[in-house]
Amino acid sequence: MFFRAERIERILKELRELKYVDTTTIEQLKMKEGLYHKPVEVDECSTPWVDFFKNDRWGGKDQSCWFRFVFEIPENYSGKTVVHRIQTGHEDGWDASNPQFLIFKNGTLVQGLDVNHRETLLSEKAQIGEKYVIDLQAYGGMIEELSECKNLISVLDTKVEQLYYDIHVPLEVVKLLPKEDKERIDTIGYLEKAINLLDLRKPYSKEFNESVEEAIAYLTEEFYGQFCEDRGIVAKCVGHTHIDVAWLWDLAQTRQKVQRSFATVLELMKQYPEYIFMSSQPQLYQFLKEERPELYAAVKKSIEEGRWEPEGGMWVEADCNLSSGESLVRQIIHGKRFFREEFGVENKILWLPDVFGYSAALPQILKKSGIDYFMTTKISWNEYNKLPYDSFKWAGLDGSEVLTHFITTANFDNLPERYFTTYNGFIDAPSVKGAWERYQQKDLHDEVLISFGYGDGGGGPTKEMLETARRLEKGIPGIPVVQMSTATEYFETLDERVGNSPRLPKWVGELYFEYHRGTLTSMARNKRYNRKSEFLYEDVEWLSTIGNLVEGIDYPKADIQEGWEIICLNQFHDIIPGSSIKKVYEDSKEQYEMIIEKGKKLKQKAMDAITSNIEIDEKSVVVYNPTSFNRNEIIDLDIDGERITFYADNIPAKGYKAFPIKDIQPKESEMVVTTSHLENKFFDIQLDENANITSLYDKRVQRQVLKEGYRANVIQAFEDKPIHYDAWDINIYYQEKMWEVNDVESIKVVEEGPLKGTLEIKKTFVDSTITQLMTIYRDIDRIDFETTVDWKEKQVLLKAAFPVDIHAEKATYDIQFGNVERPTHWNTSWDTAKFEVCGHKWADLSEDAYGVSLLNDCKYGHDIKDGVMRLTLLKSATSPNEDADREVHHFTYSIYPHTGNWKKAKTVEMGYRLNCPVYTTVIDKQEGDLPKELSFVSIDQENVIMEVVKQAEESNEVILRVYECYNRRTKAKINFFKEIKAVYECDLEERHEMNELVVKSGVFEFDIKPYEIKTFKLNIM
Repeated sequence: MFFRAERIERILKELRELKYVDTTTIEQLKMKEGLYHKPVEVDECSTPWVDFFKNDRWGGKDQSCWFRFVFEIPENYSGKTVVHRIQTGHEDGWDASNPQFLIFKNGTLVQGLDVNHRETLLSEKAQIGEKYVIDLQAYGGMIEELSECKNLISVLDTKVEQLYYDIHVPLEVVKLLPKEDKERIDTIGYLEKAINLLDLRKPYSKEFNESVEEAIAYLTEEFYGQFCEDRGIVAKCVGHTHIDVAWLWDLAQTRQKVQRSFATVLELMKQYPEYIFMSSQPQLYQFLKEERPELYAAVKKSIEEGRWEPEGGMWVEADCNLSSGESLVRQIIHGKRFFREEFGVENKILWLPDVFGYSAALPQILKKSGIDYFMTTKISWNEYNKLPYDSFKWAGLDGSEVLTHFITTANFDNLPERYFTTYNGFIDAPSVKGAWERYQQKDLHDEVLISFGYGDGGGGPTKEMLETARRLEKGIPGIPVVQMSTATEYFETLDERVGNSPRLPKWVGELYFEYHRGTLTSMARNKRYNRKSEFLYEDVEWLSTIGNLVEGIDYPKADIQEGWEIICLNQFHDIIPGSSIKKVYEDSKEQYEMIIEKGKKLKQKAMDAITSNIEIDEKSVVVYNPTSFNRNEIIDLDIDGERITFYADNIPAKGYKAFPIKDIQPKESEMVVTTSHLENKFFDIQLDENANITSLYDKRVQRQVLKEGYRANVIQAFEDKPIHYDAWDINIYYQEKMWEVNDVESIKVVEEGPLKGTLEIKKTFVDSTITQLMTIYRDIDRIDFETTVDWKEKQVLLKAAFPVDIHAEKATYDIQFGNVERPTHWNTSWDTAKFEVCGHKWADLSEDAYGVSLLNDCKYGHDIKDGVMRLTLLKSATSPNEDADREVHHFTYSIYPHTGNWKKAKTVEMGYRLNCPVYTTVIDKQEGDLPKELSFVSIDQENVIMEVVKQAEESNEVILRVYECYNRRTKAKINFFKEIKAVYECDLEERHEMNELVVKSGVFEFDIKPYEIKTFKLNIM
């Protein structure tokens, strides 16, 4: 017999068309332009209704309006299932860009409508004369074209629909099997028998209806009941809709997308009792709670019933390259707390399907936050190398391990591109079979996890997916059995079966994503705001904590929480990476500037309270040090209209020191500052006519720092035209075309003081201007480049290059709560792939006894190869934000040559010094209870950094968070300025106290392992 499958397909096509009977097209609607929340708002609005006919057009990009019509059930619909369908004329487009709706029936919200969800159930058994008032809140999408709004009311023949899926699902499996496969041949036989039972001569006749029933009964009993069986290979499926908090739309539209998508989920749950859905990101739930409390209550009820899984671990699905260590902790604290307090659940999974790389610090942060499992999938996009595991133990910087699983996807030729986006997966034959075929740990586990549902306004799972699942759960031969599940259930089963298996593979260190490297640099403004906000709110916390202890001021817990939630929101993986539209960055600028202004006021309020309690004999400058080590700094400030620069020495850790003004006049020193020569006791620096450094001679060790014949601080501009994703990517070929920025407008000495000397260098590049203040110091062995860039270019990548004469096969980069080494060569494809990598405050290249650190105050992209250290400054993409980075930028980077390696040189401290400036206040003589200098809290080991001093999240106790940064096992001692009643080590959430430490006179001692993070809870007397 020929064309067996093709014949079945032909019959299916006819059945698909026969599902809908007696369709009525609504000829005329009423319309009001604008965004309305619910029908009553529309009625209260004085704007008149206008007529809208079935062939009219509406909408356009980001346009909203409201439609209404009334339908009365006619006699021929009586007793039948009646559905509403909508057509917009854009049915073949992308989910996120097309028109989307909320549909209301008689004033009650029913569900969302979109390109994937176009049908709404009006009645399962309609009554003659029953009237339905249908309202549509309509959003035009992201397309410029106008749309249709055709409304169809039809009878749905549920038996024909059932038969259609009964045949369609196994036929899709058949298409994936080899032609000579016995199970394929047998399945076709069953399907042929079923269609042979059909009488299609007169659809909807008595004979037709009876034949449909007979075919259904045959397949139910013979095929699904007897031939199908569970063969032990399982696809655990959880419904999902991945919603980007912002991307090609702004936060306001995200609020709408959440309403539409969650409403659709809830409506489908009514029709499919087995349907289980999960959604991460408490921020989205918070949006829903604010916008539609009644819908939020329905979600909450589904959670209580165990049908909706609120899981994910973080406030948003955050970028894990750029967020600081403390930000990642706060993502989890705020995220888990929301789900715990709102829904009574404890998150166990970090759910990050669409994030662009994963820091080596993450496993420890997860384990110490009660997160046992990690899921991602985006790393399957890798550009050069395929990760060898899908289920494995991921070991982090300190050795902490977390059970990890990558969702796999289809791997068949000639499948549409949609099958390769695993976090917007499907329940259909190619997806289910493909997920199992691609899974690499079949020797350990016989289950895969599928997250199914359209995202970003696509509405999540569809009726078609759920109907398919009902058939695949029967065990159709040739494909895994589908089981509805929660993500937690999948991971717990995986853990139980293979978590302790010696054969479970392990991946050690960062999960570097070989793609989207441009996100380390795109939209530099946001990256600067992020870095400054992170440190500012840490400073607000420690100063407010101390202010509360010494002066009794209220700790501004609500304001601090608001600040951190906005910081966390803007660390979403399409906001801080720079891969969103312009409107997103207009919103984030407003948000950042609001919390920075508030943070500065909170900081000043706390500092003023402390300062007012210091005993001062004469007019003084009080200098506050936010870092956890004593430091020396050069201070610039205006006092009574006079600019004063002085050297503030030995400022106590996490404390302050008062410097009498009469004693702060600096002594003269020998420094040379000319337009071609800068020199202090550390360095002799020569510049060429283009203000590039031709010689950087270290006088301390009589060594030339630069490679022979090379110049340093060369600003390099590269043509940056990625193959695919403009804001996201840097392709390796960018280095093929480079211009040096050597068009010098002016060079002049602007400061030649006893403590520092500064050269101002102005250069132009095409239409842009770059101004640098190059500064050397009398007492600080660091060279700073304070930079202002008025950038007007497009698709140009800007870097600063320092070719140094250092022999090292690896460079060290600062990351969250530690540092990592990466190769400086391209020996293998794995090495080559890391041609652009993430570093936070510093990167270092060191030999045994000498090295160079490259510091920065708000940059992240680096590349170090063959002794050339480069910091990536700007990217200036044109899509999706056509004006990305074309604005004025301010940043500072520094070169720090040093004797010994980076540990001996205290590069970690120098990085903090650049990023965490001291704070000053001038006060007159006053009485007080505090001494002239004081460390509120200090630690006695340089390799143990105190990152956080704050009030506890749920009490008035004090929290200290420290981490080890040298990979050195250490016994350390903390000294607190007040008596301590008790000290407990606790987890990162501050919820579980693990052990009580011995404390005496405000001092306690502890052991810390290499790269370990420790959190202490102090009960202050």
